[in-house]
This record gives sequence, structure tokens and C-alpha cells, in this order.
Amino acid sequence: MLSRCSSTVVRGEKKLYYTTYRLKSTSTTKSTTHIPVMLKEVLNLWLPNNTNDDTTNRPIHLIDGTVGMGGHTIAALQSNNNIHVLGIDRDASMIYNAKKHIQSTSTDDVSSRVEFHHGSFTDISQQLSSSSKAADGILIDLGMNSIQISNPNRGFTFRNVDCPLDMRFDTSSTNTSIKASDVVNEYPKSELSSIFTKYADEPYADEIAEDIVEWRASLPQGRGKKQGINSTLELRYIIEKAVDKCITLENDIDDEPEIEIDTNKRYHTISTQTTKPTKQIDKKKRKKFESYRAIWNSPKWLGPKKKKQLLSQYQQRKVRYANHVMRCFQAIRIEVNNELEHVKLFFQQFDTTNSSSSILQVGGRIVVIVFHPGEDLVVQQGMDKLVDSGNYKFITPKEEGLRPAFEEVRLNGRSRTARLHAVERIR
Repeated sequence: MLSRCSSTVVRGEKKLYYTTYRLKSTSTTKSTTHIPVMLKEVLNLWLPNNTNDDTTNRPIHLIDGTVGMGGHTIAALQSNNNIHVLGIDRDASMIYNAKKHIQSTSTDDVSSRVEFHHGSFTDISQQLSSSSKAADGILIDLGMNSIQISNPNRGFTFRNVDCPLDMRFDTSSTNTSIKASDVVNEYPKSELSSIFTKYADEPYADEIAEDIVEWRASLPQGRGKKQGINSTLELRYIIEKAVDKCITLENDIDDEPEIEIDTNKRYHTISTQTTKPTKQIDKKKRKKFESYRAIWNSPKWLGPKKKKQLLSQYQQRKVRYANHVMRCFQAIRIEVNNELEHVKLFFQQFDTTNSSSSILQVGGRIVVIVFHPGEDLVVQQGMDKLVDSGNYKFITPKEEGLRPAFEEVRLNGRSRTARLHAVERIR
């Protein structure tokens, strides 16, 4: 089944609005089940060429810089008895979950060949200092983990549950980084608009930023009063309301091109240039939607029973303008965790031959999975620099990378925007 979403491409000073079409997943797997993306492709590229022969006794050292639930790690460990993996993650809860997952799904032999460190892939040299073993392959998966998204206490989701606005990957007591609530309550309009545009290509960035600033200014002040925007559903409502004002009362676009599948059966979306997306507005439904404002920001006193009833109704509603909401949440998450800067710092570790030698063996690979254009650009720039140094070569198409197979997208819709890039150290 096809679904429609809007996106933008910036060319010079001009923004072009596009309607893109994508497959809806037909998988019956629950959303809380994590499926590793592009598993076959990752194993073919992450593991060095000589790992197919299980009779060799040389230990093979791999690094999973974003271990998550350990899906890629488990597959690598089970593919060869000589493989040892160092699993790293900024999220301590993911380290705990990965340990449990590996212990419950693998033998003791497999579990004994993996070591976990709580930290970032930006300081791999420090993570390796204890073993002094350069890696044969490094994997970085920049996608969100399904378990993180489904956790109501993390603030990553905007569907069905009301969560505190946190969005930090590292929630340990030593982490003093900003939270999502700090971004939406303290950033001026210009900064909010900038991150929505820079990290998510949101076409209504200015309008959404303006509504966020106006909303927080209209909240009642004083002792005992609610301070700031504090929950995911409240932020979702503000974004929906802002986009609702931008949508014109015209018929929607109804021409739907077919999905293109290339000769290698890789999934691609088709983009067709259009005007801004439009939608017919039902006045009765709009009035009902506007009544939900009273949950968080009502000029009159609202009894707890009525407030609870309205909140319950809003939680069960289908998300309006879901792609705009998703993009804004994504942009805030990237800002909170400084994600693109982490990717830049990761590649800086390999700037010189000496630093590369201490982290990656000759013949070792760096494999990175990206999910949105901002990450893709930073990763391509980092790999271009490595290749220009003469010490590395591309082993995936330089700009296009690899996309997931059509069948994988059909079974796991979250893989549809994935793109895989890889380089190999040659000297």
C-alpha cells in the first residue's frame, strides 16, 4: 500500500516541495520488536574478506559502535566462532537490554565473545585501550532503536502515550546535556526554525517555531502554575495546530506514481514535483481538534475529570500531519544528542595514519547506516576525506550507497529510508 508524505529540496534560494510515495509495512511484527536493518548487507561488508573460512584460528575483532539490542552483533558472532565483538552504546539501558537479549538467544560460547562498554563511538581509541587490539571492522547504525521509541519515559514517541520531553540517549546521572523540554522552552524562534530546517527539512519550520514560542508565552505564570511545554502530546498538538493553519482549503493531490524497483531489487521512492501539500478541512472535526487545547492551556478552570477525559480522547486519535510531527521530533532529538557532531568526531579519529592504525587494521572496514539526509551528508563527507587521504577506498557506491531490498522494506517499514555506506582501509 502506498502512503503520501511531503518533503523539501533546497536549491540555491528556492525551496521545491515534493510529494513522495512509500510502502506501508505489511509486517505483523509488533512495533516493540527490534529488527536489525540490512542485516545481510551489513554482514557482507562489516566482516573482513577472510572471515568466511571458519578453520582459521586468528581472532577477529569487531566493534559495534551502536549496539542497541545487539541484532547485528548476534548475527556476526553466530557466523564465525573466531569473532569477538566490542559493543558500545551511549544509552546504558540498551547495554543492559543487549546483554539480556544475547544471553537469552545465544549459547554461552557466543555470550562470552562479546564485551560491552557504556560510551560513545567518538572515543573508540579509549574503548580499545584495555585490549590494545585494532579492529577488523567497525559498524555504526545511526537509526533509532524500536525499544527506545516504545519506552514511554524517554520522550521519543508522539503516539498514544503522554511522555516527558526528554529525548536524551544517555540518561545517566553524570550526563548534564540539555533535554527536549529545554529546547522547546528556551530556544528563540530563530533557533527553533533553524533546527527544524537544518535537521529535518521541515517546510513549515518558521510557522511551527512561531507557534511554539506563542504557546509557551500564553501559559499561565506564577506559583503553582504549569511551567513550560512538558509533554510529548502537548508538543505534538502544537505542531499539528501550526500545520493546520498552513494547510489551504483545496483538494489534495491525487496522482500517485508507482514505486520504482531497480534491477537489483533495491527499494526506491518516486518523487514528483508539486505545489505545497493541501487538504480539505472538515470544520466540525477542526472544532473538536481545537477543543483539546484545554488539556494544557485553557483560560478557564478545567476539572480533573474533564481534563482526563479529553486527554484520553486525544491519545487515541490518529496523528494529524504525522510527517511534520515526526520531522520536528527528529530535529529536536538530533539537537538534544548533538548527533551530527558525534558523527563528525567519529571520522576525525581516523584523520592520520597513526590514529587509524591504533583503531582499524589494514583491510578493516567502516560501515555506517544512515536514515536521513543530514546524517547522509556528514557521513559522505567523512568518508570522502578518508578516501582522499589515500588510506581508504569505497566498497559501496560513492554517493548512492546501498539501499534495503524491496522485500525488507515490505516486511520492515522502518528500513525504508536506510542507506548504507562503507570504506575499507588499504594501507
